[in-house]
Order: sequence, then C-alpha cells, then structure tokens
Amino acid sequence: MPDQDTPQLVFGPLHCPECHASFPVTEGVADLAHQPASSALAQRGMEQRLIARSYERYVRPALQRALSAPPLDRDSEYLLYRSLLGRPEAPVLDLGTGTGLFARRLAREPELPTVVGMDLSRAMLEEAVAQGREAGIHVDFLRAEAPYLPFQDDSLGAVLLSHSLHFISDVGRLLLEVARVLRPGGRFVASTWLPPGRASAFVQRRAGLHPREEDELRDALSAVGLAGFARLRLPPLLVVKAEKPVR
Repeated sequence: MPDQDTPQLVFGPLHCPECHASFPVTEGVADLAHQPASSALAQRGMEQRLIARSYERYVRPALQRALSAPPLDRDSEYLLYRSLLGRPEAPVLDLGTGTGLFARRLAREPELPTVVGMDLSRAMLEEAVAQGREAGIHVDFLRAEAPYLPFQDDSLGAVLLSHSLHFISDVGRLLLEVARVLRPGGRFVASTWLPPGRASAFVQRRAGLHPREEDELRDALSAVGLAGFARLRLPPLLVVKAEKPVR
C-alpha cells in the first residue's frame, strides 16, 4: 500500500464523507447539481448545444453588438477583468464560465493559481471542455448552481462573474457565499447589464434576467462585509469590484 501522503488518481464518482452523497464525473466535469437545469427562458437557451457551440463566435458577439455602443472587444474586456482581479494567491473561480472563454485566458497566465470554471449548463460545459482540450489548456470545470458555491471557507483567491450576474435571482445569498469562500484580500469582480426601460424590464424578468443598478450592488456587497467597492459604467454594461478585508 502507498504511504498516506502519496497522491492517488481516483476514477469514478465523487463521494462526500460528511453527507455521504455521490456525484457523477463525466468527461472530467464533476456534476454537483442533481436537480434539472433552471426553467427560466434565458437558462433554457444556454442548455441548447447549438447555442453552446456557436456562443463564442456568433452568439456572444451578437449580444454585445445589440447591447453596447460601441461594444468592448474581447481582449479589452478580458484585460479589464484581469486588472481588477489583482494578484490572487489561491484558486480563481470563473463563475458562470459558460464555454470557458475567460477561464482559458486566465489559465494561460503562468503566475496565476489553479482556475476553476463553474456553470449550470451541461451544453456549455461540454463545449468548455472541448475548447480547453483543443487549446491544450487545463481548467477544472464543475457543474453546480449558484447562489451556493461548493467550496470551503477562505479557499479562493478571486471570483470572476462576467456577464452573468443578471442570471442570479438571489444576489444577497450569492454574495454571502462569495464572502465566505474568498480568502482575506481576495477580490470579487462582476459585470452585468444596467436596468433597461420599463417595457424592456418586463421582457427581461419574464426571461429570468435580473439587471441591477450600481447602488443596489454597492449596498449588497457592503452588507456581506466586502469592501473597497469600485465600479465602471459602460452602458448598458456595469462592472463592479470589491474585496474581502484582511483581518
């Protein structure tokens, strides 16, 4: 038998020693979401394989052109997020990773720790795994549903939530989880859409989207103990940053 400290490669489902639950692992993706995907219209769209396969090349650029004037190009958007994330000293979570667009960029940077991509959409995660393998980049992907984050307290160096905060209905619960899993000094960076006019807001609510104003996010971040709030308004895009204070 190997010594206790010898690393072991284990195949098969994950087992929780505390609750004794079992979670399947498919194509290297741990599935921690037993329940079906959300029934919200926007989330159902993200579950379509055709959308997942065309997301980076066609769907996302089309959404940006429709919503932003002028749109941020992909490199500029990444550099903005990267500058706000600072220098994480523990794993970085790309929450709502989708096809792993920014997770792959983060994982290319040799000075960064492990990058983890989390999403609820199986179709998006399948595409993320395929894209990562094609690029020869390692990202740890897992399927789970926010607002709950399956990580230990004080275990993450940063959390990035790009173009996904409007998918979260319970932002207070999400930020409590972010504050719990971040290490002291760890940063939370997120982008979302600013609330539209009344007619568009009705359509977005029916689609399961929840755009939020700057003041609402500032108050919610402060309520869970995250400090150093900063924001950048690029209407209709809003980018915010906060961090967990060092004790």
